[in-house]
Amino acid sequence: MVGTILRVVIGLAGAVTIYVVGASLLRKFKVAPEPEPDQAQLRPVEVEFRCTICGTTVVMTTAAGDEPEPPRHCREDMVRV
Repeated sequence: MVGTILRVVIGLAGAVTIYVVGASLLRKFKVAPEPEPDQAQLRPVEVEFRCTICGTTVVMTTAAGDEPEPPRHCREDMVRV
């Protein structure tokens, strides 16, 4: 009887340990998107960017500042045209 209770307790402790370790690992994979910029800070701009890899062109019409950061395409920063 004591052996059975000991097995159950050890099994529950192992299950809780596996759960806690797994939950902490999954928590590290959480990637939240960047927060939306404040609408009052956005300014109209007319900036054109081109991807150096495939040639895709993007025209940015609204940005948070006068010199917006280039977007990424094909895993590389686009260049300003």
